Amino acid sequence: MKLYIKSEILSPAGNLDKLKFAVYYGADSVYLGGPDFNLRSRAGNFTQAEIEEAIALCKERSVKMIFLMNSFLHEDDLSTAKEYIKQIKKYPFDAIMVSDPGMLEMLKDAGITAKLHLSTQMNTLNHLSAKFWQDAGFSRIVLGRETSITEISKIRKACDIELEIFIHGALCIAYSGRCLLSRYMSGRDANQGDCIQSCRWDFSLVETKQAGGCFDIIEHAQGTEILSSKDLCMIEHLEELAPIGINAYKIEGRMKSIYHTANTTRMYKDALDSIGTKEFKERMSYRLEELDLINHRPYTDNLFNEFNNTEFLGVPYIKKTLFMGCKMETLSDPREALIKIFNPIKPGYTMDAIFPIVDGKIIDDVFTVKSIVDLNNNPIETAIPGNTYIIKFDKDLADHAILRQRIRNE
Repeated sequence: MKLYIKSEILSPAGNLDKLKFAVYYGADSVYLGGPDFNLRSRAGNFTQAEIEEAIALCKERSVKMIFLMNSFLHEDDLSTAKEYIKQIKKYPFDAIMVSDPGMLEMLKDAGITAKLHLSTQMNTLNHLSAKFWQDAGFSRIVLGRETSITEISKIRKACDIELEIFIHGALCIAYSGRCLLSRYMSGRDANQGDCIQSCRWDFSLVETKQAGGCFDIIEHAQGTEILSSKDLCMIEHLEELAPIGINAYKIEGRMKSIYHTANTTRMYKDALDSIGTKEFKERMSYRLEELDLINHRPYTDNLFNEFNNTEFLGVPYIKKTLFMGCKMETLSDPREALIKIFNPIKPGYTMDAIFPIVDGKIIDDVFTVKSIVDLNNNPIETAIPGNTYIIKFDKDLADHAILRQRIRNE
């Protein structure tokens, strides 16, 4: 198969630890934000010291960094945004992503030299719009999620600007993510990075003329997520998309876990690297199984609105594993590791460990906890989430391990 360009897997980095594991697990580029002016204000994000550490790691691993300044600005935000631009101007980001034309003008006026990427929030759907934004100074456009595969191909043929599309993760019920529902229901503005995801809440139908006239609409006794979309999963379509000439495939999920970031990154990177070989199809069942083992809503590949039907079946959350912890440091005994805990772990627990895929080699394995001590070498009966412990396993644990435990559905 002829590949017209070298495509990237672009992974979410909600905080420094997530960035590190995205890099370890194969990301070609990462996207991140500071404390202000990005559309995930509660993702944890990066302090200036953390930005500097992230830059050093990405430079060492030849991973590109895309910094997000893609919130929409009110009049009173302008002066604060100008000051923030002065603070981040010194950093050698590969690109800055923008939604608001006012932010674009301020970045230009400040003499920012990084490339400029246009956010999906501006819902670019055709080549004339793409050329308009290219003339405005953008080098890449994140196409609107509503763009069909046919339209992407036509835009590619008509423009030489870089194109980026979403390939995996949550879909927003609003048009290209521009939504007022969160602000209306909670006072938190999605267009300034503070979405409460009220479209995911459980809803019921109310008949106003009768006392207690509340009716379940569909399936769930506690209500129905009538506005909630399924999650996107386009991994099986990479071979179909590759000849178009897409520059970057974007994984959504800065608010999700280290485990989610790492496993989606390694699956999509493995698939991308195998396009045009027999391994693309031969390993697809394994990749789909792994993507099913991260927490998600039912998957769809209907990003492009090529619907076979319009039936609503509900979108229950699927949870088959618990993210238990991740290896932060290797110790003198290769069976021991410094583990950051995300769910309680006790001696005797048996867990899956997943690892980066290097040169096509899958080394995932099952490990049993032999002992746990705290950082002062005191024995521990239960490792508590939010803390870091020294855990000894029954065999050597390779670097950057992520531990998970499968949920038994009785």
